[in-house]
Amino acid sequence: MGLIRWIFFKKKHLVYTAFGDAMYYQAVDKLRVQGIDYDTVLRVNANVHGTEGHMGSSHMRDAMTNTAQYDLYVEIKDKHFAEQILNG
Repeated sequence: MGLIRWIFFKKKHLVYTAFGDAMYYQAVDKLRVQGIDYDTVLRVNANVHGTEGHMGSSHMRDAMTNTAQYDLYVEIKDKHFAEQILNG
């Protein structure tokens, strides 16, 4: 974890990791409905198979959308409630 992320996220807890946009938006909607604030860290797999040399193509955009990893962080005080919402 980088220094800047450590400084800003040291009072936050990772409650959920989503893979792809569909999982991400489902999780975020659940948190928003309950009024839980969250931060997201996006990790993109740059080594998506079959997309080399196609940075601007729709194939590349689709591959990045489907393989993106979203880490959702909440404040420590909201940790238990957020985990119940996301896993229940």
